[in-house]
Amino acid sequence: MKHLENARHMAGFGSGARDALRTPSATTGGAFGTVLWDLPTGVAPALRHTLRRLGLLLAVMCGAWLGGAAAAAAQTVTLFGNATPNNPVENDPNAVTLGVKFWSSQSGTISGIRFYRGAVSPYGYVASLYSASGSLLGSVKMAHESSPVPGWQVAKFASPIPISANKTYVAAYYAPSGQYVDVYYGLSNGVTTGPLHAPASATVGGNGVYVYARAFPNQTWEDSNYFVDVLFTPTATTPYLKLSFNPANPSVASNAPGGTVVATITASWSDGSPFTGTLSFGSPYSNDNGIFAISGNNLIINPNGPGLSSDAGTTQSVTIVATQ
Repeated sequence: MKHLENARHMAGFGSGARDALRTPSATTGGAFGTVLWDLPTGVAPALRHTLRRLGLLLAVMCGAWLGGAAAAAAQTVTLFGNATPNNPVENDPNAVTLGVKFWSSQSGTISGIRFYRGAVSPYGYVASLYSASGSLLGSVKMAHESSPVPGWQVAKFASPIPISANKTYVAAYYAPSGQYVDVYYGLSNGVTTGPLHAPASATVGGNGVYVYARAFPNQTWEDSNYFVDVLFTPTATTPYLKLSFNPANPSVASNAPGGTVVATITASWSDGSPFTGTLSFGSPYSNDNGIFAISGNNLIINPNGPGLSSDAGTTQSVTIVATQ
């Protein structure tokens, strides 16, 4: 983070990187659910050995109810789970508030804020939840860390704070002694866990937010992920569809032949019910003008498409839809 500068960087190869997150919406009903991924796929020039890390951008377009499925018990969901940052201590001792913009495809409650610390703060912390416009919805002071450092710290609110579905909020914490996590470009692509979404920085006017004060964080720098998170409990026990990819950050050589597997797609229900639906392409990116295709559970280079030779050094995006 820099005091007097503000910039954003798109993950991908060269200047051709593209990224987008559609406006969230939610519908329910019947034995039907749709989940949509925007999957940036790096296209490396032939014989290129060093690849920049890419990410996945997930937009859940519809909540889902699976007819006949047993009701799932309400459980706490977090964005980043047990992830550990590659830069746990930024060499910056200034007092700062750090945060993340997020939304949920389901209504529910926020019981606390969690954040990763690589250095102890002798002055404690203040964790807060804000509306997108900066209204303070709740805060809690911590005299010291709740868990060993380095590691995730948890600040619990006196009472859970309700949030609405498909509405943006900001989770934040104030670090009087600085020395915070700063993973550059960590939010160039969106992060999703279940109904929780931290949108890609470029789609929301910057994500990974900060301010050098104990105040609402509204500045951004390099799409940084400061590893601020929430403890979210959905109100409903509605199962939802999930999509995952292997590898999670795919790249492919520009001279790869048709039929080459780019990633394996896995669709599943949050309550463990089997996915028996279909995988297809959808808007906004679809199959990138015929370059990609789906074969079984695999995203492949379309054997009948134009190929990738003209896309060397770029990030090409596809939108994959799972429907049941």
